[in-house]
Amino acid sequence: MAESTNCKLCDTPLGLKIISPLAGEEGVLKISITDFPGLECERGHRQFVSRDFPMQLLEQVTGGDKVGLPAGRKQGLIFKKYHCGKCGELLGADGEPRPFGFDVTVAGATKMHVELAVPVYKCASCGQEQVREAGEIEGLAPAALAHAFQAAGIKPQA
Repeated sequence: MAESTNCKLCDTPLGLKIISPLAGEEGVLKISITDFPGLECERGHRQFVSRDFPMQLLEQVTGGDKVGLPAGRKQGLIFKKYHCGKCGELLGADGEPRPFGFDVTVAGATKMHVELAVPVYKCASCGQEQVREAGEIEGLAPAALAHAFQAAGIKPQA
């Protein structure tokens, strides 16, 4: 699973460690991961278990419809407004944050639990619950994951 047995920073042996929890956010998206497998040396330096691990995780997080809700539509060139995907009515400014959890397994590593928290908007006209727009999670997930990795002190492999 690991591509190197020594730390890239201090050249001491690396061992597999479950890092939990990881958390990061970007815009309206909050992401948390429990049971995250990483490599750690005796001095506390952390690395991914493989070079392509973060990209594989990102593909798992953004692939498919993880929240299972329809999406509204964004309209406007300069001043963006969000409208109900069902009836077209203007959505309210504040959504109710709601977590959506799922399990992922990347590159034969242990199973991790990922939780995405995004605002859910309820249309005042037709009652449809929805996220603001399609693709919003996919657009924010890379930065949210990067913030989670930085907060946990996980460095990319050189």
